Amino acid sequence: MGESEPPTDMSPIPSRVPTPGSEGAHTAGDRVRDLIARLGRPVSVAEMAVEALGIGGCPDSVARRLAGDIVARDSRLSWDGDLIADADGARDATALGATNFCIVDLETTGGAPGASAITEIGAVRVEGLRVTERFSTLVDPECPIPSHITGITGIDDSMVRGQPVIDVALPAFIAFARDDVLVAHNAPFDLRFLNYERLRLRDGYFTQPWLDTLMLARRLLNGAVPRHDLTTLAAWAGSPVYPAHRALADAEATASVLIALIGLMGGGAATTLDDAMSIGRPGSRRGPSGPGESAAAA
Repeated sequence: MGESEPPTDMSPIPSRVPTPGSEGAHTAGDRVRDLIARLGRPVSVAEMAVEALGIGGCPDSVARRLAGDIVARDSRLSWDGDLIADADGARDATALGATNFCIVDLETTGGAPGASAITEIGAVRVEGLRVTERFSTLVDPECPIPSHITGITGIDDSMVRGQPVIDVALPAFIAFARDDVLVAHNAPFDLRFLNYERLRLRDGYFTQPWLDTLMLARRLLNGAVPRHDLTTLAAWAGSPVYPAHRALADAEATASVLIALIGLMGGGAATTLDDAMSIGRPGSRRGPSGPGESAAAA
């Protein structure tokens, strides 16, 4: 469900939003770190906007861009899943080819965690740049599936009736994911749902590193494809699986895209997990320095 490419909003941050670095001695980064220390945990972009910056009613897209700018400018902060956390200062020098990835895709009843529910989880594990395991389950959302969602995914009420509820399905996915690097296409969508449900179960957050193939493609392909939606990128990557708005098929297509993008990064200066994370983070304008490749702004 998170595979559709969201509009790229490059409009200026509204004037009422403080620009990182313009606040004087006590910077936006300082205030975010104070909030993290006070709560004793990573914070969401919405919490950052309201409680650290005092911006009520800030649209999520603006808060996310602002958070990306703050994290990019303050080395004391880092992304922790879909949350903002204190950086531990350590760089992950694991070679991309030696990194274990868990590529995940969700189907849902809508776009907002809490108001909407997960109906399917699909995931594949990539080890040594090869798919080695698969995970797939339908999920009973315990609410009717809107007809327009059924029209997109093909998942209807009869298919999820009697399937595991999220309280059962999510722990099974957590066990499958282990501490592998999480990957998704338009990852913030999937991570918001996953973290919402994991918090509801009082089981903390997904805190392992994560990559977003949408952001990586925007940075790395630099006009090589007309769009960055999963269908277009799967064709570019030569995926043997066609994205079908079903979780496992879309996760497998995303895995093909990831492997192709890693091959592209290998031709430039990005060879480690930290390199890939730096390229693919919100606010980043960095790209590999190999021939014909440059940082493609989102």
